[in-house]
Amino acid sequence: MLATLLALTLALPVTTPVDDGVVETRWPGGGLRERYEVDEAGVKHGEFLQYREDGSVAVTARYRDGELQGRYAELDEEGELLVEGMYERGERSGYWRTYEDGVRTLSATYRKGVLDGRWESEEPDRSHKVKATYRRGVLDGRYSESRPEERWERSATYKKGLLDGAAKIKVGNKVVSRRKWERGFLALLDGRAPYPRRLPALTEELSLARVVAGGDPNDPISSDRQYALMRLKTYRALCGLPWRTITLEEKWNDLCDAASEVCQANGELDHTPEQPDGFDDDRYRQGYEGASHSNLANGGLARSVDMYMDDSDPSNIDRVGHRRWCLNPSMGKTGFGAAGSWAAMWSMDGSGPNAKDLDAVLYPPPGYVPLDLFGPRHAWSIQLMKGKTPSSKEDIEVEVVRLDEVHQPRGEPLELDWKDINRGGYGGGPCVIFRPVDLQCRAGVRYGVKVSFDGGKSLAFEYLVEFVEAPEGD
Repeated sequence: MLATLLALTLALPVTTPVDDGVVETRWPGGGLRERYEVDEAGVKHGEFLQYREDGSVAVTARYRDGELQGRYAELDEEGELLVEGMYERGERSGYWRTYEDGVRTLSATYRKGVLDGRWESEEPDRSHKVKATYRRGVLDGRYSESRPEERWERSATYKKGLLDGAAKIKVGNKVVSRRKWERGFLALLDGRAPYPRRLPALTEELSLARVVAGGDPNDPISSDRQYALMRLKTYRALCGLPWRTITLEEKWNDLCDAASEVCQANGELDHTPEQPDGFDDDRYRQGYEGASHSNLANGGLARSVDMYMDDSDPSNIDRVGHRRWCLNPSMGKTGFGAAGSWAAMWSMDGSGPNAKDLDAVLYPPPGYVPLDLFGPRHAWSIQLMKGKTPSSKEDIEVEVVRLDEVHQPRGEPLELDWKDINRGGYGGGPCVIFRPVDLQCRAGVRYGVKVSFDGGKSLAFEYLVEFVEAPEGD
């Protein structure tokens, strides 16, 4: 390829005219490096040969008026073909082939320097083959790839560079997966929609939820309250819950301030706190009311919602109750308060829209999940709003498996270090909680999830999670 030609011309050659219309260059040791024909103006025109220091021919080509024209070939030390193709006016035009160990690894067609026509590639050991069609430099038409030893085959169609239309994967003579693409978007995977929302639509909604409202200049922690509210709205938007109309209740802000003050004075988080020594009676009563109706945290108000949504430490993973209150479908109002690093969020509200049509609240939810909204050691949760529930945790079977670039299982399911059901009513119904080990949270990594409540006899949930980049600055 041209890369070889360019690499071989990096050293400064000794150029010597040897005859009318012929030029030779030599390696520093004196060996012939290039021999080519030129026209009267000294421009390359005619046969071109390039040699290695051992004397073997590396490249054969032809030039016309200083541009590659006609057949081009690269050879190994034994004279076997590595690359062959055609040029027209300095651009690839016509067939193009590459070889490795005597096996053709690529066969393509170019027109005016871009791929245009049939394209076929094959590994030297014939373990992987691809057939496709390019038009004006992009994939367009039928596409297939296969792994013959595994009797695996994938077929699809591209239109203007994007997957579009029906596609399938076969193993032997059996179709193991069917999917439907719509202009690069995987609309259906084995009869279900793996992405409830397209990434641009989700990104747009989350960008609206991520807006921090202006604060109250008379409230010294107003900006932190508004930031915490923004994070709450963002998580709810991600999980498909009502978020746009959630507001801060001024009275609850004050009760949450009081709850934080009591926790700070006692030096501990407690939903039913004792009255600290010397603490004002009325403020204590307000603090008790706030603490008994709130999520509590020690780590600062601004990051408190992220702490509630994590909720996967040893003292909380058995119920992820803080998270479930954040994702309470019927929440309409809340309040945030703080005292130093101690923080509270009013949680017990049901003034929002009726959630009667909601079957479950999943976190992480099916589809795309920005990396700033989930972590590798976060527990996964499915809060059940209606329908059947597992009789015991022994009846729960969970499979979380990495999916490859064609949305097929890659390797064995991940080990779980937690699996249980909590039947407490933290903002809804019972909650199935599990946590995979060695989860990879990186953009583009996706997992398939299957959950059974009857020991594997049937699936209660089957979905896909794909991690994507967080917005800049988050």
